[in-house]
Amino acid sequence: MSDLTSILLVDGNHQDREYYAHRLQTSSPDYDILQTATGQSGLDICGRQPIDCVVLELELPDMSGFEFLIKLLPRARHPEIAVIVLTRLSNPLLLEQALKNGAQAAFRKIMTSGDLLEQSVLKATATVVQDRKRRLSSLS
Repeated sequence: MSDLTSILLVDGNHQDREYYAHRLQTSSPDYDILQTATGQSGLDICGRQPIDCVVLELELPDMSGFEFLIKLLPRARHPEIAVIVLTRLSNPLLLEQALKNGAQAAFRKIMTSGDLLEQSVLKATATVVQDRKRRLSSLS
């Protein structure tokens, strides 16, 4: 079992993906960072291997980020994977909707530093792990 935290960046913009991947890798060498440009390939990756956190752009070339979110987290109140929405879209209602659909945090790229993203990844992954442990202990 790896001690690395696996983070998947799903964003159609190559430069944005590279920038945030670099920022996260600089913040912590304990991150295993994967990248993809499309929602479908992101869903495929999540289906093949354990991912701790997805950083998701809402504007994807093949599907809506909301479609991705709903397919990834069918039970929004009990997510199995931490999701942080990081988008270029400026409508605050979209960020609100992302949170209602299971994202632990939602930000506009223009207003988000690498440090804020790093803090959000740590908090989101801890929250999802605690929730998962609580659900498992209640089943015992």
